[in-house]
Amino acid sequence: MGDGTLNAARWPDVAVGPFHEAWYVVASDPRSEHGLWLRYTADVNGDRTFAVWGAWFSPQGSFAVRNIVDPAAIGRTALSEQSCSGEVEAGGHSLRWRLGFGQGAPGEEFIPGWLRPVAGLRGSGYTLLHPATTVTGAVEVDGRMIELQRVPAGQAHLWGKTRYPAWAWARCNGFAEDPEASIDLVDVEGPGGVRVPIFVFRFRGEVHRFAELPWIALCASKPSAPSWHFSAQDSRLAIDGVVRVDPSRMVQVRYDAAHHCANSEIASMEVRVRSRAMPGASWRPEATLTAKSGACLEFCGRQPDARVLNSLATAVGISRQKEAAVDGSVAS
Repeated sequence: MGDGTLNAARWPDVAVGPFHEAWYVVASDPRSEHGLWLRYTADVNGDRTFAVWGAWFSPQGSFAVRNIVDPAAIGRTALSEQSCSGEVEAGGHSLRWRLGFGQGAPGEEFIPGWLRPVAGLRGSGYTLLHPATTVTGAVEVDGRMIELQRVPAGQAHLWGKTRYPAWAWARCNGFAEDPEASIDLVDVEGPGGVRVPIFVFRFRGEVHRFAELPWIALCASKPSAPSWHFSAQDSRLAIDGVVRVDPSRMVQVRYDAAHHCANSEIASMEVRVRSRAMPGASWRPEATLTAKSGACLEFCGRQPDARVLNSLATAVGISRQKEAAVDGSVAS
């Protein structure tokens, strides 16, 4: 199932802020065009604030809900290596879930080796306990029960003293042509406005970390909401592709006053794969991978996107979230 330490909470060791920590689960079902985005968060900034977020995506409409909860109440919204559960309600919408993770790619540190010392100085980290897995269980959307059966999904954990000014993020493990293939893409704006693309591609039993040296110099990234063109290569494999979504299929949330995020879990992605026998040899077409409404896509920056009309609703935790913390809680 992976290394449970990848999900270990950092916030209990932080005496004073600022510090933020989040665990997220995403699932994208290309068959039904349904998507799910769950977040469990802890923020330390003078006091300690905990929240549970849930967003639902479908062609009929999308919404995002957040509940601010007491530390003990987060026990009802538990996340472990094997499963996750929770409930949120606000703004006329409700979302409840109880899901189990399937088998998949082993857990990993996402930040490339050469960049980890810099991340360490910032007190930040990014791990993928379940880079490419499935979820099975039930989701209740505004009172309507929806069953999920082995829906492509991922689960990750991130933290830091400060947030980067802007970023783009995308992922997919629901390609029609190869269900075992998966990709994670991050483009972060670092100090001085320098953009750092971090791409990981899992394909036919191998993991290609294009952000490692020297290959990061060959990465190209052009995020421009609501689409993102990208390319990368290493000694034996090259990819180029695009991920895009209509703004009507996105939700817009705000992490703080300076970070506005537009997100969708029902984006579409295409990745063209080329290979070569050895460095210096000619490239040859290997595969074209497609996922219609089966990818995740997010853009975060300093300004909101006026094209995204589905906005976050926030409320104090609902009454049933008043039980003691349980084993497996991310806040325990």
